[in-house]
Amino acid sequence: MDTITQSNNTTIPDKHYLSSISALKKEIKARGLYKKDTKIVLSHLCLHLICTAAGIVLFILSTHFLLTILATVLLLVGLLGIGTHTHNSAHYASTNSKRLDDFLAYLGNVVILGFSLNYWQYKHNIVHHKNPNIVGMDNDFDFAPIFSVIKGEKETTPGLHGFYYRYLQGIIFPIAIGFLAFDIQRQGFAYLLGKMKNDKTNIRYGLDLGCHFIHLFLWIGLPGLWFEISDVLLFYLLRNMLLSYALFFTLGASHLVPEAVFAANHQSSADFFLKQTATTINIRTNWYGKFLMSGLDYQIDHHLFVGVCYTKLPELSKLVKEYCDFNGYSHNTLGMLSAWLKVISVFYNPKPVINDLELSRPPSKSGLSIG
Repeated sequence: MDTITQSNNTTIPDKHYLSSISALKKEIKARGLYKKDTKIVLSHLCLHLICTAAGIVLFILSTHFLLTILATVLLLVGLLGIGTHTHNSAHYASTNSKRLDDFLAYLGNVVILGFSLNYWQYKHNIVHHKNPNIVGMDNDFDFAPIFSVIKGEKETTPGLHGFYYRYLQGIIFPIAIGFLAFDIQRQGFAYLLGKMKNDKTNIRYGLDLGCHFIHLFLWIGLPGLWFEISDVLLFYLLRNMLLSYALFFTLGASHLVPEAVFAANHQSSADFFLKQTATTINIRTNWYGKFLMSGLDYQIDHHLFVGVCYTKLPELSKLVKEYCDFNGYSHNTLGMLSAWLKVISVFYNPKPVINDLELSRPPSKSGLSIG
């Protein structure tokens, strides 16, 4: 049996998985954490869909202001739940079937939310996951020229643009975030049309576009048969604005806070484990928050092992934290409210860019030798 001996000669039995990343991966596989809980995952999605549908129906039938508020909350949490759930399907981490994951991703991401799946998989799965918070590579936090969250840009940007960053950004930011969903839709549609122009044979692009038409029919065309089109468009505007704020705080909480560092471009070649753990944090929340976030509260662990189903992330996180603590990697967790406040603060007090991710390492607890 493998053991780990610390510098004080004390022995920790059955901790062989702390010795290397390959040993950690073997331990994860041995514990069955790569297996998918398909039935649980599908039941969760059904609950999110029911919540969304209940919000829409109650909104239509509501004759009282308080009921309208309740309907809006149900709609919002339902849509957010679908969005976070779809995030896993887009990573092929929901079920054992790639085709089923594709179906769930197109259903949630495109048909219901109206976001291009192919654009999301490129922007998020490929670009962001490979180089999270790396300046010039990860555009998830590149809000220029509208906002700057990088320390120094406010002071060094010349002219009217610099004046805007210094004195107007903080005023406009709370309003502009409400249009985030529309901007994601715009970027996705432009990406999709560009890809279809250059590659007319890829069926995924045509499928994506077709799902966009279904989305518009379900949310605007079909309701327009019974209600005034102005009311339908106003409802869609409300839907997207509320979804924008929910997505911004849910997705931004793990990367925009000061504890998740920004790194210089050349750090893209840094150690993979270091790059992921230094630029990402986990979120501490209650049981409903965990249900609603579908694993986004375990972003560090998800970034390191993207194929693990979100139902397994709590157990995985314990292993990963133990490994990080022992080998000198960050594994930071913030409460939800604290993370939200820090996400807001970065637009008023931008974060610095780290030139050497090694400097962000906490001290290692190992001094290990394997016996």
